[in-house]
Parts: sequence; structure tokens; C-alpha cells
Amino acid sequence: MANNEFESANGINKTVLSDQVKQYILDAIERGELQPGERLVESQLARQLRISQAPVREAIRDLVSSGFLEREPHKGAMVRLLTDKDMQEIYSVRAVLDALAAEQAAPKVSEEDLQALRNTVEKMLQMAKVGDYLAAARYDWQFHIQIVALSGNSLLRRIYDNLQLGQYILITMRRSSISLEQLAARHQAVIEALATRDPAIARRAMLQHIVELQKERVEA
Repeated sequence: MANNEFESANGINKTVLSDQVKQYILDAIERGELQPGERLVESQLARQLRISQAPVREAIRDLVSSGFLEREPHKGAMVRLLTDKDMQEIYSVRAVLDALAAEQAAPKVSEEDLQALRNTVEKMLQMAKVGDYLAAARYDWQFHIQIVALSGNSLLRRIYDNLQLGQYILITMRRSSISLEQLAARHQAVIEALATRDPAIARRAMLQHIVELQKERVEA
């Protein structure tokens, strides 16, 4: 991983610091700097970040619990390889949550909201054209979070965040069998469905979008 360090002044809460370490590790996985099967050594990572081992240990424990890392006897924690079964589970949950978000957002969506979604897709397309995979993936995540926010369902947003689905989107996008430009263009169908303000049409469009992603990324 790239060299980095965190400020560890006396005023920083240990939990906040462990969250920073957790995001640092996830970012390294997203960028491909940490590969499936690669081992994470607490002491080495703590030295690299110039912090104590306690927040590193806590971050690793949380990432094991959420499925991004795994522990093996006598080997410690390592980056988990997502299997086809994992992918099926991730996208089956996403299908339900994203379809619900689209269904509930449709009657509430304004022209300004639709334009904001179009702008996000345009940015995603621009990043795809210049080959910036990570930036394009982040705009993909932003698109879906915008729709979750438009649903007005705060519980849905908390579930979405707690499951860390955004991180899975970023990590699994590498497995897509279609180009980023094609993926960006596909979001237009979801926007058109939302523009009808019909909950059923929006739900079907989003469900189809996620199911297609599931098929491509499992088979890729």
C-alpha cells in the first residue's frame, strides 16, 4: 500500500481512528493495492500509519465481521476473495433495496432531482472515457445513493450504509464483463423510469438494472 500516516494527537478518539484505518484498507482493496489472499500484518500496518496497533486491530476485526477480510489459523487476517456465491448474495440484497428505493423515490422526484442524476451519470461517463475506473465507480455509487436519498426512507439509508454496499460496488465493478461506458449509459434507463413518476415502472427498471449487473459480475 502507498505510504501514509494518520494524525494521532491526543484529542482523536480511538474509534474515529479505527474507522480511518478501516477506510484506508478498503481504499487499498478498491485500488487493487491489496489483492485477495494478501495478508495484513497489524504491527506492519501500524508502523506504516504511525499509530498504535489498537485501532488497526479494531479496524481489521470490523472488516472481518463485514466480510471484506477473513482470518485463517496461524495466518492472521487476509483480503477475502469474493466467490460467485458471495456475489449472488450481495446482488440479491442490492436488488431488493435498490428496487424499493426507486419505487419510493418515483412519486417524489422533481425535474431538479432528475437533472442531478443525469449529471452524475455524465460524470461517470466522462471518467469511464478517460479510463479512471475508481472515479467512475464512485459516481456509480453516488447515483444509487442519490436515489436512496430521494426515497425519503431513512431506515433504508441506514441499512444501505450498515451493509457497506458502496464498498462492494467499488470492489466488484472490476468483475463486470461490460465496459464502464456501457455501464454508465445503462443508468439512463433508470432515470427515464423515474421520470414517469410511476412507482411500479421505476421499481422494474431498477430491478432489471441490478439483475443484469449480478449476471455479468458473477459470470465475468
